[in-house]
Amino acid sequence: MVWKDSLSVGIELIDSEHKELIRAVNELFDACMHGKGRAKISETVTFVEDYTVKHFGDEEKLQKEYKYPDYPAHHQLHQTFVNDLKSYKAQLEKDGPTVQLVAKFNTFVSTWLIKHISVEDKKIGVYIRSIEKK
Repeated sequence: MVWKDSLSVGIELIDSEHKELIRAVNELFDACMHGKGRAKISETVTFVEDYTVKHFGDEEKLQKEYKYPDYPAHHQLHQTFVNDLKSYKAQLEKDGPTVQLVAKFNTFVSTWLIKHISVEDKKIGVYIRSIEKK
């Protein structure tokens, strides 16, 4: 995954946190390319789980502060991601770091992040910037 300016939501804190999430996912991709994905997945799942607590908290705080009208729906998207992440973690604990799990997790987290940032989080940036211009 490559950070592009087109992914920027225009809020420095949120953009920097998105870059950090993408960096962690890229480390897992890189490990996979070197045959070490199974050894790296547990660390990555734990990092993403921990970091999304911070990131979603920061993002939702901004939404509340600016009275973002789609906050309830956005919060639900975050909760769904957290629940899906817990399922991956449970599967990892149950079955261990299988090649299939690593591949499924890579696809899940990279697809979700890009779609969520480029669609949902962009809406937040547009909304906040429109409020700040007033």
